[in-house]
Amino acid sequence: MPIYEFRCTQCGEVREFLVSGSSDETEMRCEKCGGEELERVLSRVSYVVGSGGGKGAQPTAVTKSCGPGKSCTSFELPGHSKS
Repeated sequence: MPIYEFRCTQCGEVREFLVSGSSDETEMRCEKCGGEELERVLSRVSYVVGSGGGKGAQPTAVTKSCGPGKSCTSFELPGHSKS
């Protein structure tokens, strides 16, 4: 089950919730003010590149066309495989 962060729209408090397949089972309420209006926030992510891609391997930015006049950039991580 994934853990998501939510911010209370009343007081700004941020809290994590373990969300099951059915959101009706999880009581989502601000512990600080009791507010029930919460918005999901994008959590920070941190990773360390291991030695799987060879000594000194670094992430590589790859930019591709994703529509007329638009581009999308993603990162290829050393040692990561899509299969």
